[in-house]
Amino acid sequence: MKKIINYKSDIISLSLVFFTLIIILSPTTMGNELDKNLTLNKETLKQGEILVIKTDASSPFTKITFADKTYDFRMTNETKISLIPISYWTNPGQYTLTFISADRTFNKSITVSSGNFVSSYLEVDQDQEEKLEPKNEETIQRKKKDQQLINEARSSSSSQKLWNGDFIWPVKGQISTEFGATRYVNGKLQYRHSGIDIASPTGTPVQAINSGIVTLAHNLLMTGNTIIIDHGWNLYSAYSHLSKINVAVGEKVKREQKIGEIGSTGFSTGPHLHWTIKINSVYVNPQVIVNNENFILK
Repeated sequence: MKKIINYKSDIISLSLVFFTLIIILSPTTMGNELDKNLTLNKETLKQGEILVIKTDASSPFTKITFADKTYDFRMTNETKISLIPISYWTNPGQYTLTFISADRTFNKSITVSSGNFVSSYLEVDQDQEEKLEPKNEETIQRKKKDQQLINEARSSSSSQKLWNGDFIWPVKGQISTEFGATRYVNGKLQYRHSGIDIASPTGTPVQAINSGIVTLAHNLLMTGNTIIIDHGWNLYSAYSHLSKINVAVGEKVKREQKIGEIGSTGFSTGPHLHWTIKINSVYVNPQVIVNNENFILK
């Protein structure tokens, strides 16, 4: 008996299979499914805050792009985490996060709002002004050498998360200059304030805000006696204008460990701590990491 082939029926069946595969493999459908597994600490962030993104370890996404920069995911406890710093130079507005896997991308929108930064004014003498805008060749070369030391100290962060639990304040005192303040020196616009200044008497103990490894412990022209600590994952804390340094490069420190004492070394008009946090080469507001609502990493 001769088999009768129904080409029309076969074509319809194949079409249905093909259409079903398109729906299953559709990037939009895949994106919607993965969207349920993504956790953002915020979808509207101020300049100077940190976007913390978590997703399942099984997620195929390996990188994220934001404002023309690419960020990696890190693994911890079966969860992928990415830290995206929002610079004080990032203009307020709508931005797209692009999640990247081997064969597809997925977009999500966030909003950046103004940090409402204040203006800060300093009056300094000629010696201090020379540190800020050197004209002497020896001072110029000193600043270049100092910058090399700073760059090296932040050049190779641990791939492991070195901190544990909550971050703490490095010292008690009054905040004399807020993060992001537009700094004028002798009436001239100079720079944005990269951290916060905490005023306290000379000799007041300064403690590590969390565990990490010391990558710089040196006297610098601008920031005086300065310590930089690597907390892993390209997260660094720095402590400047110290009167004393109590740690050495390569030393492992613990949270609350005394690392130095308040002073007024370098470009300074009085005893205080200049405290900065830098994540993935971007300065962020140090107050963010001691606020558990904004920084959700333990």
